[in-house]
Amino acid sequence: MEGRQAFFLKEKPVMALVTLRQNRQEMYGSIVSKKIDTTYAHTIKILAEMEDENLIRSEKKGRKNVLELTEEGKKCADKLVDLMESLDDKR
Repeated sequence: MEGRQAFFLKEKPVMALVTLRQNRQEMYGSIVSKKIDTTYAHTIKILAEMEDENLIRSEKKGRKNVLELTEEGKKCADKLVDLMESLDDKR
């Protein structure tokens, strides 16, 4: 397994995408970093990859970049949430 599939089967990218989907407030890299319990630098790398894949977009507001899921990102996050819930139901 290579590339995109391998990236999105890792815990932190999945958690970042789901975090962006489930939170209704404005999201920034620092907030995502805290919520997924990883370094800010690692989070920024994850978010850059997601932006390259057209799953998120960022908009500069003052000193911060506000993160937003694209339609493709929402679909992907919804599928991951469904999978996680399905796996939890089996316990």
